[in-house]
Amino acid sequence: MSMLDKLKAEASALEAKARDSGKPIKHSVALEQVAKQHGYNGWRACLAAFSDGQSLTPPQNSFEMKRYANSEWNFSLDIPSRWNIFPAIPTNSPYEVSRFASNEEGRHLLIVFSEPYDPKQSPEAHSTKIQEILQKHDFSNFVSGETKIGSKTVLTLDFNKPVEDAIWNCRHYFMIDGSTLAYVLGFGTTRWDDMRDLFGRMAQSFNRLPGNGST
Repeated sequence: MSMLDKLKAEASALEAKARDSGKPIKHSVALEQVAKQHGYNGWRACLAAFSDGQSLTPPQNSFEMKRYANSEWNFSLDIPSRWNIFPAIPTNSPYEVSRFASNEEGRHLLIVFSEPYDPKQSPEAHSTKIQEILQKHDFSNFVSGETKIGSKTVLTLDFNKPVEDAIWNCRHYFMIDGSTLAYVLGFGTTRWDDMRDLFGRMAQSFNRLPGNGST
């Protein structure tokens, strides 16, 4: 089955679901919704990309972004314009300060943590402590890595666990710069291969604002 046929099948499934819920939609409307879920302006744009021989999976930098700034916790970053912003859930972690989520084409989540940090401690030691906590919540397959955020080298931690009928894949970015406050960007998704580049783009946009432990 070609990618175009897969998108048409998704539209048919969406149409059937709407019909079963008692709120039927036209097939053309379902096609438009599927195209937009995949990052296109509409079904015609999707067909044009196909006829030009382009990939039907849009590059992650094609997603429209919006700037989010948190004056209480003094940080800002870019998030997809269609993602929703939610209040922190302290029962998840006392250090959670913001969360952003989308259920389009899978489930996707970003949680921003703001944590006290001992600058005498290495980022690796901080990551190990978090890994020990995550292990107690059934996460596994931990892999540490590094990436560049601007001119700084940032530690990352990948891990996952099964959820329902999918694998919940996660990556943490440890935004540690020698101050007594560490920010951790915690990304999670059921569509890792499709989202990891976007997550990297979002992490690259992260910026500390003056105040609240900044140096």
